[in-house]
Amino acid sequence: MAATTATHCSETVSDELLSAIRRILAGVTTLGIPFLVEPLAVGGNNRVYLVRVGEQSYVAKWYYNDAAVFRERMRAEYEFILHARKFGVICVPRPLGSDTQLQVALYEKIDGRRLIPGELSSARVIEAARFFARLNEPEVRAAGWHLQVASDACFSVTEHVKSVDVRIDRLADVVGDPAARKLMARISTVWQGIKHRLDQANILDDLPAEWRCLSPSDFGFHNVLLQADGALRFLDFEYAGWDDPAKMIGDFFSHPGVPVPAEHLDAFIATSLQPFTDADAIAERARLLMDVARVRWCCIVMNDFLPQVATRRQFADPAGDPAERRRRQLVKAEFMLTKINR
Repeated sequence: MAATTATHCSETVSDELLSAIRRILAGVTTLGIPFLVEPLAVGGNNRVYLVRVGEQSYVAKWYYNDAAVFRERMRAEYEFILHARKFGVICVPRPLGSDTQLQVALYEKIDGRRLIPGELSSARVIEAARFFARLNEPEVRAAGWHLQVASDACFSVTEHVKSVDVRIDRLADVVGDPAARKLMARISTVWQGIKHRLDQANILDDLPAEWRCLSPSDFGFHNVLLQADGALRFLDFEYAGWDDPAKMIGDFFSHPGVPVPAEHLDAFIATSLQPFTDADAIAERARLLMDVARVRWCCIVMNDFLPQVATRRQFADPAGDPAERRRRQLVKAEFMLTKINR
């Protein structure tokens, strides 16, 4: 067996990872060894590797697990993808095997490239909306009872508000960075105004059970690959599970990775909510909660100032510069704050 590392990454592939990949490959291919492993592009939470066995190529994902956060990232993603493919949703990677001991999973390698903002046409937005709609057709939802609740899921307006309150409180006293503390004070002020408007709005607090959706969660064009045939493939479901469709819509249009222009909101809502009998009511709820999602994402961007998140980033990118990343995140959050309705 041989292991190589990519020239753009200083990480050395560990023996424990190689052992886990070998265990998975034993159930996937008869080609056996030798196999080659090299790190791929750095992610925010996990480590991702290219695995070559003869002429075959796969992708291995080594999941970060935090004992303080009760979420099985690998199980959430792997089971969500298995469920989707069971119902013919093939625009997600085929899962090939997993190793629960080290929290490593193997997937098919998808050849494609990332989209750039200028490529976000109406057709692309509708393609993403149809993917969500397919996941939420009645028979798919009915059979998904075993799937986890999505990360930071919200099933009431109260939970939406609490989710942001907790994030702001956690970030309020960002140690050692005056610029970050000052920005968090501004975010908090904006948030108080949004909460006041929600108090005045006519909005159902508890989400009816029939409105719950199977959400990809970290859903957006930052987690999409464009294939040579022009089709999109959707990636990264470690946060996926049951959630409020209003939260999915808010996150889709608030994520800073590859921003989706607001001009596509109506078309996206109309297509994505087609499987729901109360689509109009869910759409109204989504619009009322849009600014909640925007503030939530300001806070998520600022999470790099939290020690526990910095540890996760270090796991995913051992060679990264934490100070430079925090600087970039501060600039990004400043810009996102300007997009919130006052």
